Amino acid sequence: MSDDAGDISQAELAEYCRTQAGILAGHLERLSTELSDLLEEVEQDTADARAALTERPDQPDTDAEVTVADIEAKQERAQAKQAEIDAYRTLAEGYTDLAEQLAEGSGGLETVLEFEIDTDAPSYFDAETTILGTVTGSDDE
Repeated sequence: MSDDAGDISQAELAEYCRTQAGILAGHLERLSTELSDLLEEVEQDTADARAALTERPDQPDTDAEVTVADIEAKQERAQAKQAEIDAYRTLAEGYTDLAEQLAEGSGGLETVLEFEIDTDAPSYFDAETTILGTVTGSDDE
């Protein structure tokens, strides 16, 4: 992209949006792997708890409450991770849609800025720079 914001073409903005969507796709892949691992842990913990209760149905299991609490905590983390995945997916789809819109000749820099403001896009990126972050200086931190 050009240093002068007025010289940014729709094609450059569309490419920027595709790049942002690609970065988000990488985050989605990592988050999905983390969620999958966490769900596998929940399944294994649940199977282990069932096996322990089945093997010793007449003996009180002092660890049962701790095990149930651990499983519930992991389930809550899994739900939070799924919500995070949904938010990243929605933002990535928004960038993809915006790229298509720009490629078709509709919209411009203001459209991208409005989208990033409405979605709080800079908060989804680590060290990557967003146009909004560049304009407001929030990516310099």
